[in-house]
Amino acid sequence: MTAAALPAAAHPARPSAVRLLGVVALVGSPMMLVQWLSWVVLGGRAPGPESGIAQAEFLLYIWGVAASAAGLRLLRATGRGRGAAVVTAIQAVGLFLASLQPWLDLTVGRARGGAFYAATDVAWPASHVYMLVVGVAVLRAGVWRGWRRWTPLACGLCFPLMAAGAGLFGRAAMGAVFGPATALAFGALAVALLTAPAPGDGR
Repeated sequence: MTAAALPAAAHPARPSAVRLLGVVALVGSPMMLVQWLSWVVLGGRAPGPESGIAQAEFLLYIWGVAASAAGLRLLRATGRGRGAAVVTAIQAVGLFLASLQPWLDLTVGRARGGAFYAATDVAWPASHVYMLVVGVAVLRAGVWRGWRRWTPLACGLCFPLMAAGAGLFGRAAMGAVFGPATALAFGALAVALLTAPAPGDGR
């Protein structure tokens, strides 16, 4: 975290690193859609939410979100000051906790996970809602222009949209909203990372 808080000039964005993070983000972005479609198409034959396949899909998805966060930081899209570093640090903690949930599901299980499991269970929806904070930071920083600047905010809206869909149409609508929404929003963020100019090149 100390390195992340240093001035941007001391750590210029490396195009190859940003591209790699963008690819990881792009690969992870449709995982919730893939999971939901498997349940729709396969029905009872689909891997259950506690299965190893479902947990792997979730983990790939979280890694993709984390890659997006790292890419935003490398490009200084959320800003260059200490406040931007704090925004990223809080996001990193939430995503780290969320990434532990699949391992806990496969080892100790929900019933025996206790308070720590509860923290990881809260971390993944909280990390999605926190993308609204990241989105506001990107808008305020003004580093990204055009359509790119709206992609983090779109990611932050996925969970509220899912909650609204569930409230209006029942729990069955959760996957139908969350899967496509996250695939589109985080996919767009990944493309934004892959195509964004380096800080300071003026494009």
